[in-house]
Amino acid sequence: MLKVRFFISILLISLILLTACGSPATLEPTVVPSPTTAPVSTPVPVEEGLKLILPTYTDNTHEFYIELLQKSLDAAGVKYTVELQKDLPQNRAVQMVDEGQLSLIWLLASAERDAKYTRVDVGLTSGLIGQRILLISPDKQADYANVQTLDDFRKLGKVGGFGKNWFDVKVWAANDLKYQEIDGEWRVIYDMVAAGNRDMDYFSRGFTEILGDALAHPNLQIEEHLVLIYDRDFYYYLSSTAKSYKGTIENALLKAKADGLIDELVQKYWADSFANLNMDKRVKIQLETPK
Repeated sequence: MLKVRFFISILLISLILLTACGSPATLEPTVVPSPTTAPVSTPVPVEEGLKLILPTYTDNTHEFYIELLQKSLDAAGVKYTVELQKDLPQNRAVQMVDEGQLSLIWLLASAERDAKYTRVDVGLTSGLIGQRILLISPDKQADYANVQTLDDFRKLGKVGGFGKNWFDVKVWAANDLKYQEIDGEWRVIYDMVAAGNRDMDYFSRGFTEILGDALAHPNLQIEEHLVLIYDRDFYYYLSSTAKSYKGTIENALLKAKADGLIDELVQKYWADSFANLNMDKRVKIQLETPK
């Protein structure tokens, strides 16, 4: 009887233990949530626009170039501000570009300028500046009347006047033509040509310049027979402080050219020149253009 009770006791204890422990626990893997990475947003810079510091000249020859720049940027939707440095001599304007005090200047293209500055690669006058007409003393018209070739012109032995380091100096030298350079304020050339005794016989001016020059200097006269032609145009040259504007200005000018804005402004500023200079009737003398 005791054995039976002992067996029953053992059985009860076993049942109690099984009930308390239950089935073996299954270990669930710990799920570690992957870190959520917030998307990196590229900040959009606030468009401050171009900050342009530009030269003006006492003879107002800057007006076309500034209006062309402004209207091109406007048409392209570019924001900008303009500050004008007024009535600068050209040499001073060039120096200020060198020193980063001006944003840009418009100059005839040359290898030296291309190396020194950042050029905006769109010509500004459709090559008209390379069509050169002479400003002379009124009593010298007959001297040029029989010229038909470059050699004829060379044989005249006439001396042209130019500003220091102008591209024209290289052109005249390359074509074995006589010239004199003026350092400093180049506008004294008008008086030197008019004086007739300063070893300077004419002032070669671009199609876009000559009529205004003649009106401003009634003691001189436009030579009626010739046009000397070299292959160059004006370009905007950017200073070191504005060289990042190249793409923006270039795209705006390309659009202006395609849309006819450049031609429109050329006609606006030089309609009288087209009407009065008789370009079709002039003897065209092609000059060698140096690199």
